Order: sequence, then C-alpha cells, then structure tokens
Amino acid sequence: MDMRKMNDREYAAYWRGVHGRGGNDLALVCFPDKPPYYNRFFDRIQRYALRRYLRREAGSIAAARLLDVGCGRGRWLRFFREEFGVEGIGIDFSRDAVLACVRGGHQAVAGSVGDIPFRDGAFSLLTSITVLLHLPMSLKERAVAEISRVLSSGGRAVLLEGTWDDPAPHVYGVRLEGWKRLFSDRGMRLVHVSGHYFNFARRSLPGSSPLRDRVAIFLDYPLEFVSMRLAEGRSSASALQHLMVFEK
Repeated sequence: MDMRKMNDREYAAYWRGVHGRGGNDLALVCFPDKPPYYNRFFDRIQRYALRRYLRREAGSIAAARLLDVGCGRGRWLRFFREEFGVEGIGIDFSRDAVLACVRGGHQAVAGSVGDIPFRDGAFSLLTSITVLLHLPMSLKERAVAEISRVLSSGGRAVLLEGTWDDPAPHVYGVRLEGWKRLFSDRGMRLVHVSGHYFNFARRSLPGSSPLRDRVAIFLDYPLEFVSMRLAEGRSSASALQHLMVFEK
C-alpha cells in the first residue's frame, strides 16, 4: 500500500476539482471508491450522531449564526434547514461545490478554512463534518485559529472528525488528544465528546469483495447504533472518529 500523503499542492488540486467530476453527491464527500449503499450507511450514522447531540441544544440552535466549513454541495446546510430551521452559510474550496449550493438555495462562498472571509465573532455555531481531517498538518493550525477567530464568545465548533491514523493519502490523522491541544491552544475547550464510527464488522471480516462489504454493512448497522449509544458523552478507544464540541 502506498502510504505517501498528498503534498499541499496535490491536496489543493484534489479538493478544488473533486466537485467538478460529477457523480453521486455522497460519494464525492464520503467514500468515492465505495458503492452507494456504503455511503448511505455512512450518511445515516453521521446524521444520527449530529441529530442526537443537537436536539439537546435546540433552544440555542434555533437562533444560531451558522457557518459550515467544507460545505460541499450543501448536504449539511440542507440538514440544518430541514431539521432546525437554521439558514447557515457555507464555505468550500471548490467553486463547483459553491455553485451547487447556490443553485440549491443556500448561501455559500468559495474560500479556504485557513483564511475564512468573515469578520471576527461573526458566528455562534460552526460545523466541520469530516473536513479538518483532510487538511495537511501545515494547514490544521491555521484552520483552528480561523475557526476560533470567527466564533463569538461562547460560540461552539461541532466537529465529526477522524481520531485514528487513517492511511488514505488525502487524510492527515490526528488523535483525540491532538484535537484537544489544537483547540486549547486557541482558547477553546472541549465540552462534549462521543465515540463514533466503529466499523466493527468491516474491520473483522477477512478478505475484500462486494459480498463481504454487503455483509459487513448489514452487520454494522445495528452494531454502529448500539455502539454510538454506549459511547455517548465519552471517548472510545474503539472509535475511528469522534463527535467533538469545542466552546470558545
């Protein structure tokens, strides 16, 4: 397996161009090399984790000034509109993605999370759903600094990010303690954490084939939801990702 990570130039070219290639919306932002049923599974567990946390915050969410970083074609902007009646703003590296958001009736701008084009304290809620994990290490610190800058006092950043050493060339892994340090260095504290994305069956079944993937997903549906409930409000060494909420 080629373990080499994309360099900054390759990373920028990849994410600028990914939404111009056409294809299924979920595949472009989840797993381009996986079949539709796998990406639907991944989408459902992400929505479940976010919904479960955010519904406890319904009073503050309703009045939130929301920024979704790495908004893609508007998947999470639609989620907040439909679930909570919140009209957020998105930012994405890809102009094709931003145009898709605008065509869908959302506000979005082209730009980098490392240089967010909004004033200090402009937002009370910021979301990053498997976005920061794709930033090379050289950009992560800049991104977290910008997130802290554009959040108002008491504002929250809701992250669903990888917390393991993912070998994919466009993923730059950070463990949970590393995320905590990055945000703590910018004056933000962790106020919620829940284990997410356990993938037990796919990690346990031998071999690699479409049949194996289908069997694994069938088994992982109940396992994932049970595991998320058991890990709610705490970290888990078995989780490949975590829902993390940082407050300024």
